[in-house]
Amino acid sequence: MNPLDELKDIHLPTSVDWWPLAPGWWVLAALILVVLALLILKRSRNRKHRQLTQAAIGSLDQLAQDKTLDKAEWLKALSSLLRQIVINFHGREAGAGLVGKDWLAYLDRQGGGQEFSQGVGQVIASQPYQQSSDYDREALLKLVRQWVKSQRCGGSSDA
Repeated sequence: MNPLDELKDIHLPTSVDWWPLAPGWWVLAALILVVLALLILKRSRNRKHRQLTQAAIGSLDQLAQDKTLDKAEWLKALSSLLRQIVINFHGREAGAGLVGKDWLAYLDRQGGGQEFSQGVGQVIASQPYQQSSDYDREALLKLVRQWVKSQRCGGSSDA
């Protein structure tokens, strides 16, 4: 009898299945899901910002076309519209209690300039409550349009 006859064949190990995944693949899958969620959130915020900006500019255009209001009424309407725009962009808490120079300073901080507190925008704080109103309507509209276009949604930059 040959001693080699008693040897058994070599048994190969079973093949490695692709499932369950190794931990590294789970981490990669989770990372991909997080990135996708962040992209969707960013797109949603951008869409909201575009819609708010378009609505605000549309309201400004309607106010600009309104010829039925006298100068004092028109300025009151612009001031009120500006407060509504601030609430839409930054929330009710952002500028609700601000008046006078504080209101103008807030608008300047949000717009990145000083046109409200030191420029043509000064009339927004004082003139709506006075009988005689003398201001440049077109310059105010231009300033507020620029301010609206400079805004970002979801919070204030002076936090």
